[in-house]
Amino acid sequence: MLKQVQTKRTVVDVDTRRVVSMAARGRKPREVAEMGHEQFIRNALKDRLGWPRRDPAPEAIKVAAKEMAAFLVARDAQQAAADRVARDKKAQAEADAKAAEAAE
Repeated sequence: MLKQVQTKRTVVDVDTRRVVSMAARGRKPREVAEMGHEQFIRNALKDRLGWPRRDPAPEAIKVAAKEMAAFLVARDAQQAAADRVARDKKAQAEADAKAAEAAE
């Protein structure tokens, strides 16, 4: 039997980005806390392109991981800000309701 050698690719194409991006978007906050977006994306790209995780990533993978992670970090920050605003509005509404109840 011939042993098939897996080749290491360095070009991060659109299809690879799309698959890794969808996997990164579906992560839960606990998973993000354990391993940041950039590291997760870098590992996933290395897996898809045939690089062992113990080997240093080529520059193309590093650049792609940074770009993709920047989008996800910005998305998470925007979501956190929206959640804070919603919590503040809810707390203010509850405080107004209690004040109106106490005034009666």
